[in-house]
Amino acid sequence: MKNRTLISASLLCLTMILLSNTAMAKMPILKGMGGDFTLQSSKGYEVSLSDYQDKVVMLFFGYTNCPDICPTTIAHISQMIKTLTPEQRKRVQVLFISIDTDYDTPEHLNKYLEYFDPSFIGLVDEREKIDHVAKLYHAEYSKLANEKVTTEFKKLSVDDEQQEEKGCLYSHSAKIFIIDTQSRVRGFFYVGTPVNDMKEQVTSLF
Repeated sequence: MKNRTLISASLLCLTMILLSNTAMAKMPILKGMGGDFTLQSSKGYEVSLSDYQDKVVMLFFGYTNCPDICPTTIAHISQMIKTLTPEQRKRVQVLFISIDTDYDTPEHLNKYLEYFDPSFIGLVDEREKIDHVAKLYHAEYSKLANEKVTTEFKKLSVDDEQQEEKGCLYSHSAKIFIIDTQSRVRGFFYVGTPVNDMKEQVTSLF
């Protein structure tokens, strides 16, 4: 009887482990959110989400003048990317969509993102196009009056001609959208999500 109980307990534990691993490997598909788009990129050419259907895309909305959330979040993403093997890194693409169409240019985005990882691609375009993509992903943002940002309060300053100008402050979503190889939104990460959890979830979608 005792042996039978031990066997039953062992089978139960094994079943729970298998179920846990299966749940981890299958991130839910979030319906009613997402979709293809085409925007100007920091690499000097137009980029569409559909260009990366062989990769898992990590998508974030922000702006280079952001004093805290953006540099912290992108640094967190960069930290996770560095834990991947070279082969795994080839299967992940980070896209950073700028909501500050008045200040951010493709060239400036490129200099900003190279600080974190040269493979990261920045996207910016006309306000109407950015608004359309933000609506697709339910990524809310708003300009906080017309107060200008000074480099005194920024965690990261990119040394170029843009520094002579000042951009506005924005309130925006802090979600890192995870998009699978079929362009479906599969979930979100935040700056507080453990790096190992991010890695496990992303690589489960390969």
